[in-house]
Amino acid sequence: MKNIEKFKNKLQREMKSGFIALLLLYLINDSNEPIYGYRIIQGLNKATKGNLKFREGTVYPILRYLQSQNFLTSFLGESPNGAPRKYYEITDFGKVALHEGLQSWQLLRNELDSIFKSMGVK
Repeated sequence: MKNIEKFKNKLQREMKSGFIALLLLYLINDSNEPIYGYRIIQGLNKATKGNLKFREGTVYPILRYLQSQNFLTSFLGESPNGAPRKYYEITDFGKVALHEGLQSWQLLRNELDSIFKSMGVK
């Protein structure tokens, strides 16, 4: 039973890491205004209804990566409670990446559904 649990956790971790960047781009694009890191994490957790737990240690490195690829820009802004917050915005290039990523996700999902269906998985 322990091996099954390890396998399940590994599979979930690998699948999750493959789509977090796409979720981040979507959430930031959907916000229609600059959004700071903690609010992004809250949005991810809300969108997944708590079924997937997103933490700073997972999200911030991906935000930095997306920024390094020019998909996002960031700036320090005021916070009502003290230290400045880092706000993120999607770039036009990021919007193209989001569009392409969503198309790729749909194609992959359709292909996997077809494969599993042909194998008799319901």
